[in-house]
Formats: sequence, structure tokens, C-alpha cells
Amino acid sequence: MVRLTIALSSSLMLACASASAAERLRGYPIDPAQVSVSGLSSGAFMANQLHIAHSADIMGAAMIAGGLYGCAVLHATADGVEALASQAAGPCVSTPFLLEDISFYTDLVKTLAGKAEIDPPSNLAHSRIYLFTGGSDSVVSSKTVEKGRAVYAALGVPGANMVFEDHSGPAAKAGHSWVTKNFGGKCSANKEPYINDCRYDQAGAELKAIYGPDLKPPAAAPSGRIAAFDQTEFVPAGARANGLSDTGYLYVPKDCEPGAPAPCRLHIVLHGCTQSSEALGGEFYTKIGVNEWAEANRIVVLYPQAHATTVAELPPQAGLTAAIDANPYGCWNWWGYAEDPRYLTKNGVQISAIWAMVRRIEGQ
Repeated sequence: MVRLTIALSSSLMLACASASAAERLRGYPIDPAQVSVSGLSSGAFMANQLHIAHSADIMGAAMIAGGLYGCAVLHATADGVEALASQAAGPCVSTPFLLEDISFYTDLVKTLAGKAEIDPPSNLAHSRIYLFTGGSDSVVSSKTVEKGRAVYAALGVPGANMVFEDHSGPAAKAGHSWVTKNFGGKCSANKEPYINDCRYDQAGAELKAIYGPDLKPPAAAPSGRIAAFDQTEFVPAGARANGLSDTGYLYVPKDCEPGAPAPCRLHIVLHGCTQSSEALGGEFYTKIGVNEWAEANRIVVLYPQAHATTVAELPPQAGLTAAIDANPYGCWNWWGYAEDPRYLTKNGVQISAIWAMVRRIEGQ
């Protein structure tokens, strides 16, 4: 059993009311070879997990203030892994265990790949990676992000395929946040909404790192549409009990509507704790700058939404107590909450749900 507590850092904060379900997610003209993912904080850990699980089909990933595969894991088990919430909230965001030795993490990848729980890590040799850690980040240590980079390198990602922004340039003053060119709080802030104005276009930087430097400049204003869709159909085990909101969002550029003469790219963006639509409304999926780049470069953007799960929403399970398995801050599952020992793998509830969304958008 995955042992959990709700003792996550108060800095990875709260969530509010749930969103109502919307239309059924539909297919769009997508090039399946041009799928990528990015995320902040808990979203960075989930972006890393999703990428490594589906490395045959995800060509690039961006991890901002997080993203070390299996950081909360104690060891692999017959049915997944055993992990600790206390390790996620402690060493994973301060100084990861085995700091000088990355073999634990690479061996974990190889073990899960050997059981066909994730794609073969040989696929990672073709991946394009962006990592960012702010010089003023007091929530997730730069050491965690550096270790994430080292694991990617050890698994075969060429150095030329990785962009790492650390304590110089635009990252020098950034707090724990998705960084923007002209929206959000003080650059060095480590507080809600975790969107900071650092005069740095992080959306453009991460998309160029993944798709190449020749992207067109962002649109002055996105003219596509945001579609709210029903996430519940992708979670047979129950969306809210497994940390997923009823509703997700999709940004569709005008040139990517059904019937477009050429396929578009697909980019998945994963918010951090306390950044879902339950907490921020549409602020994250409209204000971080991604949609402007997506409009100009024919990129459909998927914004899945996590849910702040309460104890009352959890299914009855033997041994559960009020201190086990809740997700009060609306984080993505990177330590095995909701009794999901396969959370790192293709069979994890959240990873399988997000991937089913991707397949639907691709028309499969």
C-alpha cells in the first residue's frame, strides 16, 4: 500500500469549488509526432512522469520548478511502487535523497520499462527538454531540478537537446512560479497564484526549446476558442476521488479546427497546486502566454485540471483514515495519493486519463 499523509508544504496551496462538466471532447487535425507536455511544480513532476511513461509518443517536455522522476518512491513493488507523501513534501522539494547517485532513478525507469509499465527509455534519445528553476524559489529546491536534468542525461537525452535555465539570466530572481513577460505577481514571489511577472516569456522559451527556434512570434491576442470539456468520462474509477476535476479546457487556434488542410501540433500544459480552475478560474489557462504562441504556430493546447479531493469524496477502502489519500491543494499525483501505486506508469489513473484525452484529440 502507498502510505500517504496530507502534510504537504503549505506553500503548495489550496483549491476551492469544483467546475461543472461541459461538452464531450472531440477530435482535431493533430500530427501525432508533434505532441509535447509542460508543467509547473506538481505539474512539472506530472509532465516528467507523462513524458517518461509515453516517451514513444511525446517528443518533448518542459519542467518548471519540479520534475524528478520517482522522487517520492521508496522502492518498486509487484503492483507498482511504494511512495511517501512525507518524502514528496520533504526531501523531494528540499534536497533529494541519493543526491550524488542517480542510479536509483534510472534503475526505477528501467525496472518499470522492463515490465512494460512505461515505454522503453531508448526513446528519450530523441526528446527535447526544457528545465527551469528560479534563483528565488523557496518551495522546490534547484537541486531537485538539477537532479531531474541529470536523470534525463543518464537515460540518453543529448545535452544539445536540453535547455536548462537556472540562476542566471531570466531565472536569477524568479520565485516559485510560471514566469511571464508582463502578467502576475512580483518576480521573486513564492505565493499564490504562482504566476510571476519577470519580463521573461517562458511560454515562448519552452515551446522553442521543444519545437525549435523558428516558431513565429506570438499573436498579439489569441483569436481561437477555449472549449470546456467533460473529464469524467476518462476516469472510470471516479474523477474527483482520484484528483481530477469534472471539467478540463482546450485552446483551439482558428487554423486547427476540424477540416483544417494541414495537421497541427498538440501541447499539454499542467498547472501546479492551487492553480486549477477551481482556485483561479481561467487565469492559468488564459494568462501564462501559451495561447498566444499556440495561435501563431498552429498548436492545440490541452489544459487538464486537477481537483482538490476531500476525505468525503474518497471511496470507502479498508484502512483509510482522515489523514490518508486526500489531496487538499489540488496537486497532480506525483506521490501516489488515492491509493494508486501505478501513478508513475501508463496504468496510473491520472496518466491514463490524460493520455485518453490526447488520443481523443488526435481522433483515435
